[in-house]
Amino acid sequence: MRCVCLVVGLLTLVMVVPAAAQGPDFSGMWTLNRAASQFTPPAFSGGRGGDDIDRLFITHAANGTLIIGTETNGLKAWAYTPGRELTIPVGRDTTMRAASRWDGERIVAEGRQGDMTMHEVMSLSPDGHTLTIEVMTTTPNDTINNRLVYTLGQPVGACEQWAMPCKEFPQEVR
Repeated sequence: MRCVCLVVGLLTLVMVVPAAAQGPDFSGMWTLNRAASQFTPPAFSGGRGGDDIDRLFITHAANGTLIIGTETNGLKAWAYTPGRELTIPVGRDTTMRAASRWDGERIVAEGRQGDMTMHEVMSLSPDGHTLTIEVMTTTPNDTINNRLVYTLGQPVGACEQWAMPCKEFPQEVR
């Protein structure tokens, strides 16, 4: 009987711990709600995302890594892995080391590049349909606080109207 209780206890622990350790899934195509947002360009710390911040594409991998990119600047995508420090692009040809961590249901990232520091918090609404990113960028001259609010899966219109429009290709391969 004691052995059965031990096995049931261990199985319960194994099943509960991974579920409790996981946070929300940030994956999706997110469209900026400009009316709900308050920001001064560049919106993300150090200019990440450039001027085009209207759409974010986020992949939240099983290992916890978030890969975040904008619609037109895929080469400047950045990634956070909670509990690790990674290099992320900032500005035109500059990178910064940024460490991220879970803070309850939120992801907090902090980094420094020269005399600039950034503090970024990403959180989801309880229904998972609104992503809020709050970014504080500090330089010797100024502190900028930005609040970007995104909606999940909002229709994006015909691909011909996108920043990088689709093209028709021949249906037959010769």
